[in-house]
Amino acid sequence: MEDQERLFVEQAQDGDADAFAWLVEQYSGRIFAACFSFLGNRQDAEDCAQDAFVKAYRALKDYGFLSSFYTWIYRIAVNTCLDFRRKSARQPTLSLDETIETDDGQVVFQVADHAPLPDELAESNELRRLIRSEIAALPPMMRQILVLRDLEGLSYRELAELLDLSEGTVKSRLARARQQLMRRISKKEKSIRNNLRALLV
Repeated sequence: MEDQERLFVEQAQDGDADAFAWLVEQYSGRIFAACFSFLGNRQDAEDCAQDAFVKAYRALKDYGFLSSFYTWIYRIAVNTCLDFRRKSARQPTLSLDETIETDDGQVVFQVADHAPLPDELAESNELRRLIRSEIAALPPMMRQILVLRDLEGLSYRELAELLDLSEGTVKSRLARARQQLMRRISKKEKSIRNNLRALLV
């Protein structure tokens, strides 16, 4: 696959539009899913994914095979999303349980349930809503690194390349982001329990 991809990239760099179309077909679904994770809005994600491929096409001659093509196009897509968020007045939200239709099939950000009982299902849905809202409330850098690692599944090496950081820095920032997320969730759960206790008194 790597040799085949390199061949298509080299052909696209020489001006072969069909070769670039092959690359778009290979990665459009994953790039859209990545943009949706950052923006939480289907139309915005489609626009940013399209913009990312346009930017990649224009900069294709600068791609020097120092990282995988996917890492390279992913970095362009993330920067496109970050630029969009800076220009947008809307607060982004993250969906962990919406099914997304892509060219590659369906992408589902969902906590798996194995034949749950009704009360277990209700608790799971509530937990997803809580996690989603608390991730969205994190500072941008923490939110970004959590999405890339825990939702998108990028490796530490890919994160280091994407964010232009050392792997050690990536690991420490991710640990801090997870710790803050857990503190926020614990604090919110404590507040909910106190409110319920007050209602029952």
